[in-house]
Amino acid sequence: MDNVTSPPASPIPCIIKLDQLQYTFFQKSRLEIHSPEGNFLTVVANPLPDKTGDDAVYQLYCQTLLLETLFDGINGRMKLPQWAINSIARVLDRIDVHLRRQTSA
Repeated sequence: MDNVTSPPASPIPCIIKLDQLQYTFFQKSRLEIHSPEGNFLTVVANPLPDKTGDDAVYQLYCQTLLLETLFDGINGRMKLPQWAINSIARVLDRIDVHLRRQTSA
């Protein structure tokens, strides 16, 4: 008699298909995957080895659009957790510092 158990069946894969615009955006940005409870799972990103100033500005623009889309998707009755509010505040502070440097130069 064999005492070996079979490995558990693999979960059914989830396939997400992107249109050409979404794929182009994906290639130039970073995608974070979180669990339904909000726990960080992984990051999918292509590094930009020789990022120029124009690349950085374009990436910031794309990420700003993504952030705006996420905000639009949040229902007004939904209360953001404190860690999310703190993270958003840190990002906005960094953007503010950067913009102040640019306008003073």
